[in-house]
Amino acid sequence: MEAILQTTLRDILIASLSLDDGLSKIQGISSRTPGDSDILFDVARAIEEIILRRPGLANSKLTELAVRLSFNENRVLPEMLILLDTRYTNSHRRSECELLPDIEALPRLIDILGELCQAITSTIRMNLRPVLPFLSDEVLMTLNAIYDRRHDGTISLSLHEVHYLAWILVEAGFFEGAELLLNRLIEITKEIGDEEFTFEVTFDYACVLTELKMFDESRNILNNLEKDARKSKDSLKLAEVTLQLGVNETRDDSVSHEVARDLGDRAAEFYDIALKAGLVDREEVGLAHLVIGSSILANGWREGVSEAVERLELGLKIYDSIENKTPEQMHHVFRTLSGLGFAHGLMGDHENMSKGVEYLTNAREIIEQLGGASSKYEIELSRVENAIGWLCLTTESDEFWDLGIQSFKRAEELKENLWNTGQIPDIELLGTRMGLALSTMRAAERTDTDDPQKPIRDIIVQYVPLFPIDSRAYEEIAIATFDLVWLITRHGGNLPPRLRRLLDDVDRMLADEGEDEESIFIQGVSLIFPYLENSWNTLLERSKRMSSSSSDLGDVAKLVAALAISKINLDALNIELGARVRPAVDDEVLRIDALLAQYWLGQTYLVQTIRAFYDNKDYSELATGLYGAALAFNEVLEVESEFGESVEFIKATSASMAQMLRKFSLTLENQYAAYIDRSKLSGTISNIDETQFTFILAEDWLGLVKIANAYLQMVEQSEMVEAQPYLNAVFSNINRALRMMDSVSLIDRRVLSLLGTEMNRRYYLRM
Repeated sequence: MEAILQTTLRDILIASLSLDDGLSKIQGISSRTPGDSDILFDVARAIEEIILRRPGLANSKLTELAVRLSFNENRVLPEMLILLDTRYTNSHRRSECELLPDIEALPRLIDILGELCQAITSTIRMNLRPVLPFLSDEVLMTLNAIYDRRHDGTISLSLHEVHYLAWILVEAGFFEGAELLLNRLIEITKEIGDEEFTFEVTFDYACVLTELKMFDESRNILNNLEKDARKSKDSLKLAEVTLQLGVNETRDDSVSHEVARDLGDRAAEFYDIALKAGLVDREEVGLAHLVIGSSILANGWREGVSEAVERLELGLKIYDSIENKTPEQMHHVFRTLSGLGFAHGLMGDHENMSKGVEYLTNAREIIEQLGGASSKYEIELSRVENAIGWLCLTTESDEFWDLGIQSFKRAEELKENLWNTGQIPDIELLGTRMGLALSTMRAAERTDTDDPQKPIRDIIVQYVPLFPIDSRAYEEIAIATFDLVWLITRHGGNLPPRLRRLLDDVDRMLADEGEDEESIFIQGVSLIFPYLENSWNTLLERSKRMSSSSSDLGDVAKLVAALAISKINLDALNIELGARVRPAVDDEVLRIDALLAQYWLGQTYLVQTIRAFYDNKDYSELATGLYGAALAFNEVLEVESEFGESVEFIKATSASMAQMLRKFSLTLENQYAAYIDRSKLSGTISNIDETQFTFILAEDWLGLVKIANAYLQMVEQSEMVEAQPYLNAVFSNINRALRMMDSVSLIDRRVLSLLGTEMNRRYYLRM
């Protein structure tokens, strides 16, 4: 009963269910005990009073019910009832104060402000983010009501309370609400002439504008604050402002990273000056380096990771030089080690991965030592375990896989406890569960798991209800889908039909929301869904549309379009379908990936040759075409590629195909008097020892090549009439090889890897 009631109240609070519909749903909930019946009746009566515009009675009923339920184990339901009370009766109580004298109105308004503060913290804890805009507006109107009374002590108290609320919103990531409150605080503090508080609030406002990506506005404010700090000769304020300017410029992609780093250096110098002047201690200098390094990491670009490491290492050296550290200083050391571990893990190679795990393990030990001294001990510990798990999931070195799974399990256990007590939102727990499910699926061959993909399907289903209330759910489900497809492509396996159908539904949900130009992950996964279903025409349409847009995936989309065309061209081998052969490669594809372009040129040449032979049965054209395709595949061996994914497999498959086509074309020339028009062709085919590819190529492919070579040998040893069946068998084997070669050369894996690399150039930060 309580679960259904909580879900209904949640829907009412986030306005996905009207009060009338919510009342009907609550009245329809069946109860098993008299106590449950009383609760349902009282909640329904309170909502009824709200609908009848009697907020005073609703407030009394909800308050009484919340107090009664506060003695139960379930703490979520009374909090929801209090939030419902605040949501629908707060404005009425504030309006009542307008007619009261100051001596009665001000205490009530302060009480209302306190209730709003509690409501905001409860809303964040229960992940009811759609309620935050309303609560922010209510805080603003309550602050204005207090300010209008012109009572200095009460105004000062309320200003600091609202400033505290603004920082709660900042920590929750609701920067729009924080911007609203801080903007009004600036106006009031300027009016009352509190210069020190004005500087502090204005500085915080600039920080929030940076988070809202309003970099120019933030820069203008910080430049003015810098002038004020220089005028007052306050080196500490100057250091703080310069540091935030460095953070702002680091986050602004339009600003050169050299400019941002110079500002960071200047800020560090100012902190050193302040340290020598005795205005700050070493802890704050180390904290400055931590802020600079963290801001570089928070920007998301992998290119800046090495610079972040340098800054964080400087901060760690400073903290290491402090003896007898306080719990707060130890917490900064924990954060520095966590940043270093995360940064090294992002670099990807085995050495940095080992360093990353070592740093994160040390960070975990520190937070475990702090224990109760840290107010967010379990949250921080769960996030460290989560970070270790995700980093281990990204590496191909299997020595870290078990460590990642164990870290995910510990993180899941911690987060389940935190979620049950309402301290973290659903999406944090689901992110950890998804990481654990993906890690377990990758290592499934080492375990006795019957259906390693079932947990993934269940977790994706749990993401769907979060779509209306948390925009991060779209990105996380997109990332999970790509990770799933990539791991299956990389390590083998198949998607069960139920999971395919679910992903098809997710594709439609993401499409219904429209193309999110801000999310490269959602854009990228829109190409994955048709790939999964082998819907090559849909894939071609989406990739063409993306390649002609301003998307960061434009270049990769051109490769995906070429892949789709190459798959469609294979249908031309089936005469009954009547498909025509289209060119898969243009100058853009050649520019983006010369290796893939040359491979597809050879493949298209071969498809055109076979299709033409179906139509005209001309052995000379067939021999010429086969020889030309062999030359094209042979040229693949000469192409150098900086991107290493699948290179050896592509070159080995191309070389093997080139040798087979060369032998077939020469056999036609020698045995069937076919004419190879070499004037149309240029280059020579290398005579390669095929045994060098034995350990790279799949056994099915090697078997196919052996059979084709055996039939070719029979053709050479037989008379023309007797050789015809063997010739047909060779031709059939080449058809089979053409259909098989994409899977043997791991072409799809290279394209998916390029797509994933581009999607991951700016990594996604999860808790």
